Amino acid sequence: MTKKILIAKIITAFGIKGEVKIVAYCQDHLNLEKYSLSDAQGNAIRLVISNKNKVVVGIASGDPIVIAKIDGVTDRNAAELLRGVEIFADRTDFAPAAKNEFYYADLIGLTVVDMNSKEVGTVMDVLDYGAGGVIEIKFLDNHTDNFPFKDQFFPEVNLTKGFIRLG
Repeated sequence: MTKKILIAKIITAFGIKGEVKIVAYCQDHLNLEKYSLSDAQGNAIRLVISNKNKVVVGIASGDPIVIAKIDGVTDRNAAELLRGVEIFADRTDFAPAAKNEFYYADLIGLTVVDMNSKEVGTVMDVLDYGAGGVIEIKFLDNHTDNFPFKDQFFPEVNLTKGFIRLG
């Protein structure tokens, strides 16, 4: 089973012909169509970006908002029913990350080890509020703590062996 990644969310209907406004949580927002998309229940979603020249930036979040047409949605009433639907992509559709770059989704679940390679916890989440990633770790004693995702805190990330070193 492939990992599903939240990539966008339908926020409202747009116009009368069934188009929707979608807030995109990905860098490649104008190419959402190329991903294998589905909703939270696994139902396939096929969409076409209506006008790639018109992308609005969300006022509150700063995330890009695109106008899209979804297969099977032909009028505003049907589009309104989709408000709040989260859109997921298969992780396998993503381009390979460059050296020393990581998709946050790949870090979640990694074992956290100390400088002596002793297991100390697990990566529970990666948060990003615009100033860079913050790694949430659940330690073996069940307390959680957050650390900036920077080399001085995490000198080694090894996705192949499934660990991240906390320094």
